[in-house]
Amino acid sequence: MTSLVEIYRRFPTEQDCLDHIAQVRWPDGPLCPYCGAERTARHSENDRRDRFQCQRCTRSFSATVGTIFHRTHVDLQRWFLLIALMLSAKKGLSSAQAARDLDLRQPTVWSMMHRIRKAMDDQGPLLAGLVEMDEAYLGGKRRRANSIDDDRPGPRGPTGKTPVVGAVERGGRAKIKAVERSQLDTDGLRLLVRAMVDCPRAILTTDEYAGYNGLNAIVTHRRINHSRRYVDQDLFSGQFGPVHTNTIEGVWAILKRAIIGQYHWVSSRYLPLYLNEIAYRYNLRREDDAFTTTLHHVLKPSTV
Repeated sequence: MTSLVEIYRRFPTEQDCLDHIAQVRWPDGPLCPYCGAERTARHSENDRRDRFQCQRCTRSFSATVGTIFHRTHVDLQRWFLLIALMLSAKKGLSSAQAARDLDLRQPTVWSMMHRIRKAMDDQGPLLAGLVEMDEAYLGGKRRRANSIDDDRPGPRGPTGKTPVVGAVERGGRAKIKAVERSQLDTDGLRLLVRAMVDCPRAILTTDEYAGYNGLNAIVTHRRINHSRRYVDQDLFSGQFGPVHTNTIEGVWAILKRAIIGQYHWVSSRYLPLYLNEIAYRYNLRREDDAFTTTLHHVLKPSTV
């Protein structure tokens, strides 16, 4: 991961940030984001060196047009630092903490982080190989206490909570999706498996939840009975490894600790953005330069 010290060294000025954005976005030379023309020229005035002029539509533009940095009032160095902070925080980063670190208002940082999370929606290829799938439930309200001294947690189970379905390759990538409760039946989960898993090239492991019944019709399916043990062996264990869902449980541990320890509360409206961030950071956990990879995502060309 890219450290904050490295960000300062690589981008000591605002112009350095702009030049890097232009290089990442247009490695073969600038293109007009308004009409797509290749015939462009950089402004010669010293105070407008960050801007280009299109020779076809005659519009002026900078490298940030059409990106999350467009018309921002926050300097790009702090944008870069925020991206680096989010990538290095394994269990998430609260907007309040980031605001203190960057000397900005919390609502400003909250908006910036959501823009970054939206850009982190990395669909990627379908999962293949040994894949584990499971469902989890987030949110909900605490059970009403029986007395003023009752500090017991709320009831277990899906009551009042938002269902989330996740799949992960052993040693590989993860996909997480917030779903409706009606999607947790057999038909709904079958559609989710097709949307997340490359069925002909995967061996899927789940628990004994009834919604996973019948998956053998579309994918090689193994199940673990958690009422008996958490790791089991079957006829294919010698070739494909033991039967368990410990990998996806590890993903849920990261997600739940992020919500409980950092975000504290997440609305169903913004939950998909937080899931984007958790899955994206998990998938880049072995990247040497996750910062540059993320810049490629946030600078995807778009027309204005």
